[in-house]
Amino acid sequence: MSIYDVLTTGQMIDQLERGEIGECVQGDNKGAKVYYSKAPGAHDKLLLEHSITHIQEVFNICDYHKKSFWIIKPNYVSLDEAMKALKQGKTVTYKGNDGDYNFNDSITCAEAYRNAIRFTNLEGHSLFQLYEGKWEIEE
Repeated sequence: MSIYDVLTTGQMIDQLERGEIGECVQGDNKGAKVYYSKAPGAHDKLLLEHSITHIQEVFNICDYHKKSFWIIKPNYVSLDEAMKALKQGKTVTYKGNDGDYNFNDSITCAEAYRNAIRFTNLEGHSLFQLYEGKWEIEE
């Protein structure tokens, strides 16, 4: 089905971390997503986003959730979002095929581009791969 471990609702809630997305892969809620609120100053609230309506609400466990199965996916962002976060002093990570590359606020965005290119094998990473690649922002 996927490369991710399939989890019960309870296991997904126990293992889900900020920046990750729980996605329902089996059950009445198939396609729904669960994640932590990103609102500034918000408490750690789990939100449920319905797959069809995309309406968000606080995740409350109902009977049909108990019968659902989930996978946990990282919440990847675009290169542009990663560079904006870097300008704000956050740490960003490029998930390359050959490993992770972390960049932090001690370098400029231009340096981040150059470092990402320099620290990766250009035969294995093109500019297109960096642009279309998997980036994460550390909260």
